[in-house]
Amino acid sequence: MPAVALRLMLEPQQGASYEQMLAMGLAAEAAGFEGIFRSDHLLTIGGSPRTALEAWTTLAALARDTNRARLGTLVSPITFRHPAVLARAAVTVDWLSAGRVELGMGAGWFEPEHHSLGLELPPPSQRMERLEEAVPVVRALFEGGPATFSGRHYQLDEAVALPAPRQARLPVIIGGAGKARSAQLAARHADEYNTTSVDPDGAATVFAAVRAACDQQGRDPATLRLSWMGTCLVAEDEQALRRRAAAYGELQFMSGDGAAIVEALAGRGIVGTYATAAERMQAYVDAGCERLYLRILDLDDLELPLEIASEVASRLLPV
Repeated sequence: MPAVALRLMLEPQQGASYEQMLAMGLAAEAAGFEGIFRSDHLLTIGGSPRTALEAWTTLAALARDTNRARLGTLVSPITFRHPAVLARAAVTVDWLSAGRVELGMGAGWFEPEHHSLGLELPPPSQRMERLEEAVPVVRALFEGGPATFSGRHYQLDEAVALPAPRQARLPVIIGGAGKARSAQLAARHADEYNTTSVDPDGAATVFAAVRAACDQQGRDPATLRLSWMGTCLVAEDEQALRRRAAAYGELQFMSGDGAAIVEALAGRGIVGTYATAAERMQAYVDAGCERLYLRILDLDDLELPLEIASEVASRLLPV
């Protein structure tokens, strides 16, 4: 069986059209990727404003236009996604997709989008407190109701939420860095824990903390999937890699030529020629990753998913 599951990670707030998202999603499906996930931001990150299509609306369209890939956010911030409304959006797209949705939830972080749109961004401790309430609220509503919940930030009063998800259990993904509160929250309520943009040693440290949290909660750690999300840039040779890196850098508002961008990204992603990238991917698998969410920014580079699958992932040791 494959050593790790590959999932496509899109960042459409960096200027992507729906047509580009769909084309890349279909290319990833054809290459054997098992999922198409996207960020949930309302504004472009890092530079001048670009097109930023809303997350759950585009996921509904992808539910119609794709065939088998799992679909979801990585992650939806609770700062501007009320858990009751978020649960309804996820369940709706789950029905539109015949049961293919997974819901990533996070505390929120991107200050400029909150400030410019008049959205509250509480201090980090309070954001985490809200997330700790929001996840069980979503879980309760996924049961269809009636659900009652009394928290500091959210309340339910015999809330009915029909239909329940199409699938028997709609997975919830918690994103974090392995700190105690997010690890404990995932151990109590989540189906998957995702960490982002750390090297393999960092991922191993995060996953050890999450497994320890499961032990503390009396949960079998094997029942909580562990995953990593980060940039994936691969190519047959260094020249082609630098070309791809230059395109990535332009979309991400990075300075320097392709070689400089490769150097900047290499420490926190899967970046390199095929053999080098395969070694790096294997290191994430050895660290405990069961799924890799591979960020691709240049959505016109439709050959990249197949190269990742056939030239890099194919070199991994079988399990």
